[in-house]
Amino acid sequence: MFYRIALASSDGVHIDRHFGASDGFLIVEVTKDGNFLEVERRQVKAPCQHGYHDDGAMLEAVQALSDCRYVVAEAIGPGAQKALERQDILPLEIDGQTVDTAVPKIHDYEVKKQQASVAY
Repeated sequence: MFYRIALASSDGVHIDRHFGASDGFLIVEVTKDGNFLEVERRQVKAPCQHGYHDDGAMLEAVQALSDCRYVVAEAIGPGAQKALERQDILPLEIDGQTVDTAVPKIHDYEVKKQQASVAY
């Protein structure tokens, strides 16, 4: 089992971008044991353009991340959250953390979520 996480990061180290302002996402692949590896830097058109949201760019960005289970940014607006959730992508707001600290926390959540679904 593995899954992917898209992280809004300007430098590949810090989660420091708002979803709507991000023109690229670091994509990591997480294995069953929690190890993760950067697989690519995926470019998208930033949905937020100088104070207004471009619905077409929002849809394109969400579709470009459709192979990811989670999208992580320092902030994600309600419209983006709904668009991601419609594609079964869980939006997470994590501010002030690095990729190396956030991904293990997300994996712990993923493991607990899987255990809960098996228990019921």
